[in-house]
Amino acid sequence: MTILPPPDAATENAAPAADAAPAPLLASPPQYLLVAQRLMADIQSGRYPVGSHLPTEMELCAQFGVSRHTVREAVRQLQERGLVLRQRGVGTQVKASRAEGRYVQSTATLVDLQQYAEDTRLVTTEAEDVIADAALAQLLQCAPGQRWLKVTGYRYAGDNPLPIAFTQIYIHAAYSSIRTLIGTQKVPVHTLIESQWGVRIHEVAQEIDAVTLDAAAAARLQVEPGSAGLLVTRRYLGPQGRPIEVAVNLHPADRFSYRMSLRLQLAGR
Repeated sequence: MTILPPPDAATENAAPAADAAPAPLLASPPQYLLVAQRLMADIQSGRYPVGSHLPTEMELCAQFGVSRHTVREAVRQLQERGLVLRQRGVGTQVKASRAEGRYVQSTATLVDLQQYAEDTRLVTTEAEDVIADAALAQLLQCAPGQRWLKVTGYRYAGDNPLPIAFTQIYIHAAYSSIRTLIGTQKVPVHTLIESQWGVRIHEVAQEIDAVTLDAAAAARLQVEPGSAGLLVTRRYLGPQGRPIEVAVNLHPADRFSYRMSLRLQLAGR
């Protein structure tokens, strides 16, 4: 699909095609996430109280009908959220019934971006149309003068009243009618675009920068000015390599950690 220039009034007011079949980028969640979600629910409900041990790997394999690799990856998800402590020869002990205040985002596949949206909640504070000047056009990788929808808000994890991110989301004007849906569903914004318009995201380009929070950013995130932060910029690219959505997330270092898994691909395999 070729991204069109900013639509005229007739295009802007046109509803999405009713017969457009959704073409989601993300497949069904992998088994390890389903197992992890079930175990987290069991811990929160008290089935496995704090201080108790989870069933053994083999027992969990039998319980869920999955492989040991799947169980180990599911337990790793619990560890990253501070729910369990795994010790060789002792087993996996439940150490908390709720995830710890610091959110750890783990990314190995695109499905993990969906998990991030499910684990957190987005509270929007503003939505407005903006015209890209030279600086914004560089961020959005578009021509100056293009119109975009800018949505501003905060992301929260669990019951923590402090935000884990100050978020600015830019959406190509052709898809700006989804503004009323953003923040109402626990799905990524690009999934809303895909399901509403039948477009498909082909690539997600991500940049991660260590930053020092100035006074304005510190006030938004409720930390001291000069604190360390993490700036994560994601560009969701369509078939022609042009951004359909650009998400800019500014995280306080003491509430957010980013973890990535890279696998070596050996020659001939």
